Amino acid sequence: MQKQTWLCTAGNKIHCRRCQATSKRTRLQCGAPALSGKRVCRFHGGRSTGPRTEAGKARIAAALTVHGHSTRQAQRELSEELVQLAILEETGRLVGLITGPRSRGRRPGYRKE
Repeated sequence: MQKQTWLCTAGNKIHCRRCQATSKRTRLQCGAPALSGKRVCRFHGGRSTGPRTEAGKARIAAALTVHGHSTRQAQRELSEELVQLAILEETGRLVGLITGPRSRGRRPGYRKE
């Protein structure tokens, strides 16, 4: 189901953006109008300005998870291990120990942080 981006209120006299937040319980889109210049209403964080101080920005960056439960530190460690594995695989191919197809997936170490 696609989310609606516009909301008509006051008998179709007022057109405004609709909050893009989804309820965890009902899985339905919020029915409130979004704040001006924002994607969500005041109940779903539209008034938030985010961290402003350097300490606040550092705290958010340290706690930020990109996907699932892995933190940036865990992703960095995984990327370093995948680089080592790719080097071992390439060395095994050059020596002739590995003759099968190459391992699938992206080549590690491309991200700059």
